[in-house]
Amino acid sequence: MKTKIFTVALLIGASLQVAVAQKTADLNNIREDIKSARQEARLDKSIFAKQFAGSKSAGDTVPNFYDEDSFGKNARFLGGFYAGTLIVYSSCDPVVLADAQIVLAADDKCVAHTTAAPMATATVSDPLWQITIPGRTVDNVIYPILNNGVGYDAFSPTGQAVGFFYSPRVTIESEALNDPLAIDPNTGLPMNGSFTTSLAGSVNKRVPLAANDFGFDYTNNASVSSRGLSRDYFAAIGLPTSVINKLFKKDMTLKFAIRARVTGPVDYAQFFYTFRLLGN
Repeated sequence: MKTKIFTVALLIGASLQVAVAQKTADLNNIREDIKSARQEARLDKSIFAKQFAGSKSAGDTVPNFYDEDSFGKNARFLGGFYAGTLIVYSSCDPVVLADAQIVLAADDKCVAHTTAAPMATATVSDPLWQITIPGRTVDNVIYPILNNGVGYDAFSPTGQAVGFFYSPRVTIESEALNDPLAIDPNTGLPMNGSFTTSLAGSVNKRVPLAANDFGFDYTNNASVSSRGLSRDYFAAIGLPTSVINKLFKKDMTLKFAIRARVTGPVDYAQFFYTFRLLGN
């Protein structure tokens, strides 16, 4: 009898240790997402502040306009597309997805998530999610206009909170960024031909649910990326004028991605964005 009690106690202790470890890992992932969101917000604010300061003349309190290189110019349509959907479900097995009537397009992505193990932040992309802007097509700015789709549904039998994090991402690839003077502001290291950043539209939420409560939220929102990928933007992240000039003279490939995760008793989640690119 004592042996059985001891065995049960060991099993309970082991289960508690696993639960604590999973909760710790989940909290660590949430902290990293929050830290990343803060850094991106600070970088965007810093860039905007530098652009504002650079557009002011001596003695001015308010500039007539903030983007002198674009003022009065016509916008040019550079293309647009649907960047696929990241699906989060209990399994990515084709049979399970088919049973749940979830149909993945060729460039859709799937990540499995259950409450048994915290979901790591996933960054997904696809060869179809890219566009190349020929050299000298634009002179000053490439301006992404996004429509973001974020949604989830969940059921919490024990009153567990639900969280989700989403960020649209872009990697800029160009021969110009191979220049040794092109330094990544996030790492302090050479860009080596590419630079990755987040676009406007990121979402980071945590929603408490009562026991035996359902939660769901399916929303679309439009976002524009501050000043866009402009000469001012690249100057604000530290690129010298010589590199910026080459960047707009050479072909520039934009590779898009989705960075996301969920926490808690999420049954299903989806993240996607469509966009149009303008420039001048």
